Amino acid sequence: MKSILYIALSLLLVAGLSSCDEDNYPAPAETFKGSIVDAETGEPFQTAIGNTGVRIKMMEYSWSETPTPYYMYAMMSGEFNNNKIFSGEYGITPEGAFVPVPEERIQIAGTVEKKYEVEPFLRVAWVGEPVVNENGTATIQVKIDRGTTHPDYQEPLTEVWLFVSETQYVGDFSYSPNFSTKLTGATLPVVGETISITTGWPGGIGTGSQRTFPAYSRKYFLRVGARTSKQVNSTNVYNYTTVKEITTR
Repeated sequence: MKSILYIALSLLLVAGLSSCDEDNYPAPAETFKGSIVDAETGEPFQTAIGNTGVRIKMMEYSWSETPTPYYMYAMMSGEFNNNKIFSGEYGITPEGAFVPVPEERIQIAGTVEKKYEVEPFLRVAWVGEPVVNENGTATIQVKIDRGTTHPDYQEPLTEVWLFVSETQYVGDFSYSPNFSTKLTGATLPVVGETISITTGWPGGIGTGSQRTFPAYSRKYFLRVGARTSKQVNSTNVYNYTTVKEITTR
């Protein structure tokens, strides 16, 4: 009786091992990389990190016409790189604070590189360099223009931030509430005009109690983000400047 039981268990084990062998598909090893750039200026598209930034929607059509989408996120400079993709046909759609880009079907095998030229909702640009003030604050100048003439993307400006962080990863996803400045309502600039913003006004320029940097030398990273009322995937999204570095005191 025991012999019969051992034989049965052995057969089950062999069957299980055979099944495992049949399911051993090659690991994903293809690469899809590239960049998002401003179609007018050719400059890298500045974005956030995470769900308020640029994401690349990927639909694998190799096995189904109704696949479940998955996403890869871009870096702050608009570059992206994923080297763990299965070979196959994909529908690719970049999503972010720009006029929507239509899905493109491409074959991914080996290394595939793409550059997407987009029209940002807003174009946010530094004017000059930040100035560190004697009173322990810093002042910047910035100009915010429309990045597109598309009539469906001309919503009013709703928020402008001077984001300040102790790290280079600065934006709506990571900033110091003590030193950053938020402009809304009556403090918002007119689109197309150059404005000055000073650090440390949490409620907007000229309101509340201004906060100053500590009384010792330290590096801080500055970045201006602006948004309209237009959302992407039901999420508020910002257009950004590049990052500037200052040393206080």
